[in-house]
Amino acid sequence: MTSKFKDWLAANWWPLVLAALTVATRAVYLATVAGDPFFSYLRHIPDAFFFNNWAQGIASGDWLGGDDVFFIGPLYAYFLALIYKLIGPHLTVIRFLHIGLEVGTALFLFGFTRRALGERAAKIAGVIWVLYLPAIFFSSFILPVSLDIFLIAGSFYFLARGAEGRVGNVVAAGALLGLAALDRGNLLIFVAAAVPLFLCYLKRLTWRRLLGYFAPVIFLVGVVTVRNAVVGKDLVLISSQGGLNFYLGNSERATGVYWNLGQIYQGRPEELNRDLATSLAEEQEGRELKPSEVQRRWFLNALTWARDNPGDLARLYWRKFRFLLNDYEVSLNVDFYFMKFISPFHRVQVPWFAFVMPFGVLGMLLTARKSTFVQKAAIIFVAAYGLSVLLFFISARYRLPAIPILIAFAGAGLARWYEAWRRWRWRAAAAMTAAAVVLGAFAVWPLSGVKRDGAFGQSYYRYGKFYFDEGNYEKAISYFHRSTRLSPEMYQAFLMIGISYEEMGQPDTALTAFYHGTLAAPDNATMHFNFAVALARQKMLRESIPSLHRALELEPEYGEAWMQLAEVYIGLGEFRRADGAYRNALAFSPPSAQLFYRFAELQYQLGNAAEAASWAEAAIKQEPGFPGPGLLLGRILYESGEFAAALPYFEREAALQPGNPRVFAFMSALYVETGNLELAHSAYRDYLAAGGGRDEAFERATGFVE
Repeated sequence: MTSKFKDWLAANWWPLVLAALTVATRAVYLATVAGDPFFSYLRHIPDAFFFNNWAQGIASGDWLGGDDVFFIGPLYAYFLALIYKLIGPHLTVIRFLHIGLEVGTALFLFGFTRRALGERAAKIAGVIWVLYLPAIFFSSFILPVSLDIFLIAGSFYFLARGAEGRVGNVVAAGALLGLAALDRGNLLIFVAAAVPLFLCYLKRLTWRRLLGYFAPVIFLVGVVTVRNAVVGKDLVLISSQGGLNFYLGNSERATGVYWNLGQIYQGRPEELNRDLATSLAEEQEGRELKPSEVQRRWFLNALTWARDNPGDLARLYWRKFRFLLNDYEVSLNVDFYFMKFISPFHRVQVPWFAFVMPFGVLGMLLTARKSTFVQKAAIIFVAAYGLSVLLFFISARYRLPAIPILIAFAGAGLARWYEAWRRWRWRAAAAMTAAAVVLGAFAVWPLSGVKRDGAFGQSYYRYGKFYFDEGNYEKAISYFHRSTRLSPEMYQAFLMIGISYEEMGQPDTALTAFYHGTLAAPDNATMHFNFAVALARQKMLRESIPSLHRALELEPEYGEAWMQLAEVYIGLGEFRRADGAYRNALAFSPPSAQLFYRFAELQYQLGNAAEAASWAEAAIKQEPGFPGPGLLLGRILYESGEFAAALPYFEREAALQPGNPRVFAFMSALYVETGNLELAHSAYRDYLAAGGGRDEAFERATGFVE
């Protein structure tokens, strides 16, 4: 071991320890959650599912990331796509890369804190970051948190180096911040707040540093904006989700946390919310809108509500402020507290944020009076980022990017607090202790109407869906039942219990589950509809009608319910009522060959041959390969004596339904009418081969011999 290496090791042993501990804590945590079904199965973690699918599309050759403007920040999708292109979509590898990013964050945080706040503060901050469980938790998911935090911490590290050193460090700081903004567009609020700070220190920093910091941000944001303009034909800064998110955080239904614009409980909420937000905005405007116009519409909706309801707005922002500074980790897609059933790391509920926040605020207050440029920049970042989250809605994962810088100040606050007690400056020590206790009490004070197990119902539902998709219906039912006990308003769990019992061949038990679903959600049209369908399957047609009427009372434009009601009336022989129900189904349902064909059959039964033929033709046009309407058209033409016109329709159906004896029966009869006994006999043989019963009268009349 050379003397130079020993000197280097002596100077850097603490960062090496932090790096090793970061790897150890994250790797052990991964081992504890590796048995969780969602570790490798992303379908029911919507954002992770979305990013994974988007990245695979990019890696497959769609390097422009789609043909529309970006709805959400694209950086993480491209990060995943690059990895997928190099080694394939191996999710465990991605998680270990997240650990690498977490190590980088630990080193950047240590380096920044040492330069900006001192050696002791850096050591304390590094240890806190290594142990901070919310960060460990999010690093295990296919989500952009680890990447975003790495970029932010790196940006402040290079800013601390470049404020008095080389301009290249400031350029690197701006580049990393610009990259982070491509995932978290709300970082642009900090960018705007940093401009006057740079101008105040312009004499010391020089124009080169100012331009070196902001130019990369402008360039990177500009590249994505130009991409949106060229590919999506619309001028959108980074992504178009901002207006919708602002509305979700500022409206009559806003509670301070995320809520679904529509009934979206799984799948890809970014796409579903985008489409629903667009359709609702276009309905309000009465015309087709570009993404930028959709975004503007939702911003205006939120601002109009805020203007008209100042009292409600004030109460809402107080609630969001409480969420922002509370120890409660607000779930979004994944539940921090539910993990106690998965990982021993979560068994003891340590108030992580309630420890970091008081000493972080204390550190900022103690630093603010005689702060340097870098310290001021860090304080402004924490404040600006907190404000940017407050403007929208709160979630643990959206709050987390500010935590490393807050931890840096917590390190400084703890160092000053310890030093005050060590030197027995008891007045200062007592004041700092009192301030920390008050802030800590504020952080742990329970939020009104919030329970830490409040989202367990949705978590149990997702596990139930996983086992349902795997075909393990008994285990799925057990999770769905737990979901209903914790969140009885989740009618989907009752629905899935019913479907699971149907898959297990227990229709009576399924019917009971659907019925309980209607009791749990009496104002939910979907639940009443599914209960009615279950009744109809049990041949209780008359009994299903009240539930269908209730569904339609709740949702008059429920096309599927109108169609089911029509089928029930057909089963009861009430064709005139069925006709009215089917006409409503046609009015409120998307075009469907099945719908057109069933309506055509009904019209044929009612004696409306011309209308029946028209709808049968519409069904063929809608879906040329759909079986059935050709046979109906052939029959109508055959019965009107248009044999030549009927034959092509029968031949079409013979190709689509070679196992349907009725098709060949009509073909055989048609050939008899046209005097072609050889073809009539051939069609009759096909009829027998398809399972048709022998027709002795036909055989005698035509002289058929096998």
